[in-house]
Amino acid sequence: MSFSNQPIHTEGLPEVQTIPFKPIHPDYLKVLRISWFLFFLVVLGVLVTIFVLSKKLQNPMAISIATGIYLLLLIATVIIGTGSFKRKQYAVREKDILYKTGWIFQNLHMVPFNRLQHCVVNMGPIERKFGLATLSLYTAASEGKDITIQGLPQTEAEQLKELVIQQIQALHTDENI
Repeated sequence: MSFSNQPIHTEGLPEVQTIPFKPIHPDYLKVLRISWFLFFLVVLGVLVTIFVLSKKLQNPMAISIATGIYLLLLIATVIIGTGSFKRKQYAVREKDILYKTGWIFQNLHMVPFNRLQHCVVNMGPIERKFGLATLSLYTAASEGKDITIQGLPQTEAEQLKELVIQQIQALHTDENI
């Protein structure tokens, strides 16, 4: 038996830019903004409680620093989160699912159907209000989710789940033949 590991010429590789990606639903930005608002409201409540209960922190300098850091984090979350939201896109091909995320740190995730074990559709209370859902895809090789596509219309998430299940079953049927 001889070992062979020949190089592959990269000129013939498929172009990722030619894949028609689909953006997530625009209402998901509303879900994100409501989530951010609730999070920062809780943080504000905790900060106010700490400043009211602590005698050492009741000076104008400490309050100014805490307010500045709070506002900086709030603004950064909104700017980075909104920029990242605009880049969230997915594509379904005959053999895999791709998901693009990130604004500053951009990621392209690809999971072949033959690696998927199962998938789950989740809806939080805010997502449910807007008729949106999250599709989580799992492989055997990872400890957690491989891809989580948030901001899908509920019916589309259910359809994608059914497609993934059909693909997984078809692959297992082909393996047993």
